[in-house]
Amino acid sequence: MEQRLISIIFTTRILSAHQQLGVKTTPSSTLPFNLPFIKAIRIEGQAQFHPLKYLLGILDAFRKGGGAILTNQSIVDYQHHDDKITLKTSDRHIFTAKNIVWATHIPPGKNRFDLLVAPYRSYVLTVKLLQEPQMLAQTADLYDPYHYFRYHSDGDKYYLIAGGFDHKTGDEKDTEQHFVDLKALVDKQFQYEEVVAQWSSQYYVSADGLPFIGRMPSEHNIYIATGYGGNGMTFGSMASLIIPDLLQGKETPLSKLLSPARIKPIASAKSLLSEGWSAAQHFVMDKFAIDKINEFKDIHPEEGRIVNYDGKTFAAYRDKQGALHCVSSICPHMGCTVSWNASERSWDCPCHGSRFDIDGKLLNGPAISGLLRVNK
Repeated sequence: MEQRLISIIFTTRILSAHQQLGVKTTPSSTLPFNLPFIKAIRIEGQAQFHPLKYLLGILDAFRKGGGAILTNQSIVDYQHHDDKITLKTSDRHIFTAKNIVWATHIPPGKNRFDLLVAPYRSYVLTVKLLQEPQMLAQTADLYDPYHYFRYHSDGDKYYLIAGGFDHKTGDEKDTEQHFVDLKALVDKQFQYEEVVAQWSSQYYVSADGLPFIGRMPSEHNIYIATGYGGNGMTFGSMASLIIPDLLQGKETPLSKLLSPARIKPIASAKSLLSEGWSAAQHFVMDKFAIDKINEFKDIHPEEGRIVNYDGKTFAAYRDKQGALHCVSSICPHMGCTVSWNASERSWDCPCHGSRFDIDGKLLNGPAISGLLRVNK
């Protein structure tokens, strides 16, 4: 009953806010999805586009404008020299720039945003539908954690993209269960031909709910875009408008609203303290976690565990062939103990979201180096 009451209150508030802003939003007694609901609102004038085609179009325009793309390498160090920045890549290339933009989910290395944004993971399942839906719509509920659904077309084929069951990165031991729960939800509410894809993704949520886009505080020639809260296509496009203006010395009301230097102590204090306390708990308590073993032989095939051995802790994974992949369990970013993510076969840091593969290779920051490999 409490969940229903909260959902109704939030739906009413969203409708009121949209109407005040002039967004065409109306109450709705129906949904284009076979989902149970109590109260719904309908937002008109929306658009749906293919994210990969959009990104490829941006990439093409960037190259035509003289831009260059380097792949399969990362920035491992950068230094300020007067009005220039020198960057070193994992392939040991050196680049010099007047300004740089960290478009990396979260700025790499140690900085204030380790406290201002928190990493979350979301789960997605795509199924091929038996028939064409009445419209290519998208919806999200207000459960906690929430679920979202979207129809997609490819020629004469139609698909449902369903997602949700979000949680803090590194907090869940059985991540594969979220795919099981998601499929059970889809099985219950939709008729489909087959499951065609499933994946998990990571995003960062800011303390006050708005992204940080603009100039890095105390570093005038470094710009960032972080804390999108899962709305990367929208806020990423917004960042592409804000940052070029700032590079040309233009400030707008929007850039002031989303400034990384903004301070909203009342609005964000509770969330900030909660996320900071969560990271601190992991930093301390994971060192003494009971879910550890003392022998490498206790690790089953396709299983990852934290192992206490000879006074040290290791992150160890055994593959299908029985080979052991052993790395340090300590995240090089700020020293937290990593957690095993079974659904992605990765080691995830619960403090700030750095992720590593089974051999310790860095998948995403804020860490700028991988987990140290151990011969065992």
